[in-house]
Amino acid sequence: MDGAILLWIQDNIRQETVTPWVLLYTSLGSFGAVWAVGAAVLAVVPRTRQMGWLALLSLLFSGLVGEVIKFIVRRPRPFLQIEDLTALGSLPHSFSFPSGHTVCAFAVAFIIWRMCRGWQRWLVMILAALMAFSRLYLGVHYPSDVLAGVVVAFVGSCFVWRYRSKIGL
Repeated sequence: MDGAILLWIQDNIRQETVTPWVLLYTSLGSFGAVWAVGAAVLAVVPRTRQMGWLALLSLLFSGLVGEVIKFIVRRPRPFLQIEDLTALGSLPHSFSFPSGHTVCAFAVAFIIWRMCRGWQRWLVMILAALMAFSRLYLGVHYPSDVLAGVVVAFVGSCFVWRYRSKIGL
């Protein structure tokens, strides 16, 4: 099923005019960079300081858990397994499960979702979902990698949220 979804995306959604934008967007998520910078900016502003620190902690904790799972599971990338799948962009050399880009994006998004009540919570969730989809679009992750990334981020953000008072936030 995972492979069929990736091939369907490749055959029905990929567009030459869209691909450069997807490559740019996904590159911003490498190593959680754009999410870390965003959370750091929130941590510096007095009004959003708590949200920023919690988002950073969620990103770090969830990202670490995701990397440990990657090391344990060692799932090969889909472009190495699915003959007709063509990956786009620079090919990652790490393992596939779970998607690190997705973990980082949603680790921050889930904290912001809990702490914001306005349109910002929806915007961040949409940006996280677009980051996750970009990994499928490029053929570098299976859908189950992305789904697992959301789950890891959710559990990690819940852990950080649960223990926020113990860490002084």
